[in-house]
Amino acid sequence: MKYPFVSVVVGIRNEEKFIEECIESLLNLDYQKDSYEIIIVDGMSTDKTRDIVQKYPVKLLLNKKKNVAAARNLGVENARGELVAFTDGDCKVDPQWLKTLVHEMQASPDDVVCFGGPNLIFDTDPVFGRVVGYAQESFLGSGGSAQSKNSTKKHYVISLPNCNAMYKKAAIKEVGGFDERFVVGQDGDLNYRIGKKGNKFLYIPNAQVLHHRRGTPKSFSVRMFKYGMWMAELFKKHGEFVRWYAFLPSIAVLSAVILLIASIKYSTSGLLLLALVTVYFILVFITSIQVTYKMKSKYGLFALFIIPVQHVAYGLGFLYSFTNSPLISKVRSCSDI
Repeated sequence: MKYPFVSVVVGIRNEEKFIEECIESLLNLDYQKDSYEIIIVDGMSTDKTRDIVQKYPVKLLLNKKKNVAAARNLGVENARGELVAFTDGDCKVDPQWLKTLVHEMQASPDDVVCFGGPNLIFDTDPVFGRVVGYAQESFLGSGGSAQSKNSTKKHYVISLPNCNAMYKKAAIKEVGGFDERFVVGQDGDLNYRIGKKGNKFLYIPNAQVLHHRRGTPKSFSVRMFKYGMWMAELFKKHGEFVRWYAFLPSIAVLSAVILLIASIKYSTSGLLLLALVTVYFILVFITSIQVTYKMKSKYGLFALFIIPVQHVAYGLGFLYSFTNSPLISKVRSCSDI
């Protein structure tokens, strides 16, 4: 095969725990060594991240704006290649990752401008993080979106997460790059604008990236609140971008409150609320069994707690955004994500 030059961009901040593993996986790619470069864009880390990065033969750039969107724009601006691949500092790429993406690009029509694959879970990660990862591969956890559902079949999708994606650089430049106002969802926003130009995105199951899952119940709840908040901002910007089921957690929160208030006066409302809650938890229980099966561990039953917390936090964040827009306030740093 031919080896076109590819620029691999990794936006980071305070990744001292994982960045070494990430860089070494990129340096050990099964790809012609003079046909790709590694660009690490650091968001002014306050730990030992930069000291670690400087030990390796990679290009290091400083991102004073700190957020991920700005890091990726800076990487694209300094990229030598006409192809730009993205991954994250807490990821480990498969040795065949880049070769697989490029091979599919060479075999695809010109209107396919982005290629990516699954966002896999480290079996060595803490139990809570692994349960979250597997739960978010389910329909209840993510709506079965391409961002989380790790399909085993190659197919076109409407978006690809930038922990595992390669673009034709011209497609990014044509739409003006990443919107740096977005702390979360900047890749979805970019992909929406690229897709509106008539371009396509190809999911490739063999282009694999392992992604560390971290967090605690508290940090997970905060993160889900922010995801809901910024998904609402994407809806405000694009309207039809947000799929119908993104509204369900918010509708559920409002409905539960209304039914709870009504049930105080009307017994039928209380019965309806009980019926809906029962159906919901049956679905959550079924999902937790699926997670348990995938994990091959009884800890998968933690999904009984994780999924409701995710839905409530996401729904509250979505609703909060309509009264307190994050886009009119100062953009938070990567460390706040």
